Amino acid sequence: MKRTIYLLLFVLCWVAGMAQQVELMRIYTDKDCYLAGEELWVKVCLDDDVLPGSIMSRVAYVEIGDTAQVRAQGKVALTNGVGWACVRLPQTMPTGMYQLTAYTQYMRNLQTDGFPRRHIAVVNARIASEADRWIPNDSTQYIPQDAKTPNRNRLLMADKKTYSPREKVTLKWSSHLAGAKELALSVVRQDCDVVLTEPQIALPVPVRGQRWTSECEGHMLSARVVGDSLPAKLLTQLSCVGKEMKVFEGKKTDEGVYTFFTHGVNGQQDVVLSALDNEGRAYRMELEPPFVNLLPKEIPDLYCFFNDSILQDRSVALQLMQATPKQALPKYLENVIYGQLPSKTYNLDEYVRFNTVKECIVEFVMGTTISKLGDRTIIKMLEEDDKDFDKNYSKFPVLVLIDGVAFYDHPEVLGYNAHNIHYIHQYRGNYALGETLYGGILSLITHRGTMPDMIINDDMQMLAYEFPQDRPPFVQPNYGEAEMKASRRPDFRHTMYWNPSVEGLEEVEFYTSDLEGTYVATLQGILEDGKKVEVKCEFEVK
Repeated sequence: MKRTIYLLLFVLCWVAGMAQQVELMRIYTDKDCYLAGEELWVKVCLDDDVLPGSIMSRVAYVEIGDTAQVRAQGKVALTNGVGWACVRLPQTMPTGMYQLTAYTQYMRNLQTDGFPRRHIAVVNARIASEADRWIPNDSTQYIPQDAKTPNRNRLLMADKKTYSPREKVTLKWSSHLAGAKELALSVVRQDCDVVLTEPQIALPVPVRGQRWTSECEGHMLSARVVGDSLPAKLLTQLSCVGKEMKVFEGKKTDEGVYTFFTHGVNGQQDVVLSALDNEGRAYRMELEPPFVNLLPKEIPDLYCFFNDSILQDRSVALQLMQATPKQALPKYLENVIYGQLPSKTYNLDEYVRFNTVKECIVEFVMGTTISKLGDRTIIKMLEEDDKDFDKNYSKFPVLVLIDGVAFYDHPEVLGYNAHNIHYIHQYRGNYALGETLYGGILSLITHRGTMPDMIINDDMQMLAYEFPQDRPPFVQPNYGEAEMKASRRPDFRHTMYWNPSVEGLEEVEFYTSDLEGTYVATLQGILEDGKKVEVKCEFEVK
């Protein structure tokens, strides 16, 4: 009996301790001063000494704004409390100081004054407006970085002091930093000097009212059904358009909002929302924004010193880089659903072309039939254990997907233009999606993966949505080959190198760009005792 009481007391104390856990966060960026239209690289780190990794949030949110409005936002996928993302700053941002704020949904249980923040400078070299907030500079006051902070610590060193364009650089750092955590390395051209002040951050204070849960399994989307006299039970789904199956069923909360647990979905996606009652009537859904839209109460003026001609070169280089098409990354066809490969795959390019999906099913898709359920026309599939095709069809309808989007109006699918379809994947067996059971899956993959010529019904809403970025790579050319080094493709990277995770390394290699000037390499993180570390070194490209 005593052991049971002690065990209950231990569990209660553990639960009480977990209820008081808070998430502490640190943020790093590739530089302090940006041009409007540039990409901002940000790294987010949760403190693993405060919160156990098993209950850490898997998503962080980033906002960049001033006292007037939020200018840019982004979502960061976290693995073991660490992640990074790339946020494009709008070209219309006025010149001035901005506040970069990061948080998790779980941190919204505390007052927003406790969110980690830092100031960044943005210079609009193309548009001057009345909203600009900066102190005009005298270009003669610009002081090169090497004259202000000479490299005396020798903790971070380049193998040379001067390089030519498209030449290999080797950066090494001292073994004294071997035990540091969260190490991020950036190499940026030094062409402006800004005076930054760190914003004040208050102690975390709990907020009474709504409780926010930790996104410990991935990004959670919330949507609200629009309309009057809504039924108590609805089938709500969110599907991602593409060549992979990403269909999620919504879970209704006490506030009447449906939550979709979108584990494993990253980057920009076209999504389709649908809500149906038991009789097939459609209802419209609208996504709830996941951001706080936090505006600072005050923000300092920007004191920025720069050389006009150098900044002008940087602005022209940015425009050339944005006008140059980026090399497309290869896309791979994914045909695994629920961890299962298709029972049968049909490449329609290898068959005589039929006009409709119905003709394809009737003529050569084995183990699939078209039947009636009351006054509804549905597609059925043979049972999984029916090896002899003796017509033992499942009593459950088939889940039909076109480029990953679920369609419940089977006659509409049967009339779809089969000339658009590349593959038909057939998955036999029973599959559960939420509370609904299906007797197999029929996945139609088009050549383009965008549901061409498919008209979205009134019961569906299609929109573009940006899911969390999962550690996007910093793309940089490799000029080790003579052909690449002689390429006429312009390379005007202002951020020459960005590596948000160099723990365990003692050196890195990369190539210089075509943009000449003084470059500053910055290595930052925290030491084993929790103190911040930031070391720099410089080199020239000319």
